[in-house]
Amino acid sequence: MENKTKLSVVIDGKVYMLAGSNSEAHMQRIASYVDSKIRELKLQNGYSKLSPEYRHILLALNISEELFRLQDELNVYNQEHLENEQELYRLKQEIVDKDIRIDTANKLVIEYKTKVNELQKRIIELETKNGLH
Repeated sequence: MENKTKLSVVIDGKVYMLAGSNSEAHMQRIASYVDSKIRELKLQNGYSKLSPEYRHILLALNISEELFRLQDELNVYNQEHLENEQELYRLKQEIVDKDIRIDTANKLVIEYKTKVNELQKRIIELETKNGLH
């Protein structure tokens, strides 16, 4: 059986008993957030003249608008993150490709140095054999 956290919170001047699986700190944070949104709405002209039902709808709409805006921001962030990861992968692949080309070039340099040394030895042999030295 799951342990439920129970907590008394104050929202809009009234005490409510909350129960949930989250920590007390998390639940208090949410209650404080809702309370602050209600206080924000109370500062708007005409809010006090609205019916309680309309006030609740307005609160829900304000919180929903914020949620959707944050989701949109998160989607943009996730897309940018994905694009950055793809660019990073592309750059890493480019580095690997260049490393392979450098390794190939270095092997060719070693081969050419070996051939040059062999040719120089052959030239010396031929010069010595022909008495040029």
